Amino acid sequence: MENYTFHNIFYSLAEISISFDFDIIVGIARGGIIPSSILSYIHEKELFLMWLNLYGEGMPPERIHEKPKLVKPFDFDVTGKKILLVDDLSRSGETIEYAKSILKNKGGASEIRSFVLVGKGDYSLAEFNGCVSFPWKF
Repeated sequence: MENYTFHNIFYSLAEISISFDFDIIVGIARGGIIPSSILSYIHEKELFLMWLNLYGEGMPPERIHEKPKLVKPFDFDVTGKKILLVDDLSRSGETIEYAKSILKNKGGASEIRSFVLVGKGDYSLAEFNGCVSFPWKF
């Protein structure tokens, strides 16, 4: 199991170069709340949350829905915005792609790039190689 600390996550986020000139950050709640908040402070960008669920909270997490589920309505106007979409972990990319479709097709976002701490994203800190432990999931 890969263990991450707040310290190494924070400093890795501060050092990573994101070449995408985004307008706002959308964090996928709940796992993406902390990394999106840190990135919001670092880049001084407004933060919005999108509440999606695909996996349960157990360790290791088990899939609880056939496809990602929007748990709360996303009612923010993102028309014409360039968005950095943030989550902590993306194994298959399904949740990221579902969030992108909501932001693009229903929200009117002009461009979306994804950032994940671990896994599949346009930007990431590490590849997914198995079970991961983040300090906010205990």
